[in-house]
Amino acid sequence: MRNQNKIMTKNILFYSPDFNLCYSLLMYLQDKYNVTVSTDFHILNSLTKSNNFDLLIIDSEPVAKIEQLCADLNNSSSNLKIILAYVYDDKMNAAEKRIRKYISTILYKPFDLTEISKSFPNIVKQSNIELQ
Repeated sequence: MRNQNKIMTKNILFYSPDFNLCYSLLMYLQDKYNVTVSTDFHILNSLTKSNNFDLLIIDSEPVAKIEQLCADLNNSSSNLKIILAYVYDDKMNAAEKRIRKYISTILYKPFDLTEISKSFPNIVKQSNIELQ
């Protein structure tokens, strides 16, 4: 019998074409969250359709396929928080403006790990499930 008062763990999906970044984030977050990582966009697309995640972190510039994914997710999963992370490029200003309406926040790389460590729990806390 399950304890109905048990605190549920956040489910985080992280996408990056960089395997080392996926692995590092998995190691960093796995003690506190259920983390799924993918380096393949097609797998990411499938995972977002078949699983219930609380947070999606996308390591990519706001290109058209990422914008479309975020728009689709925004229409189908209103509780899903989406964080976009990329190296700022002023050539991406128009794309960034368009995608902002579908995502929760943007993190610019390179990351300040100390700053992310302080702010990450607050970002994740925004959904209805409590943290462990």
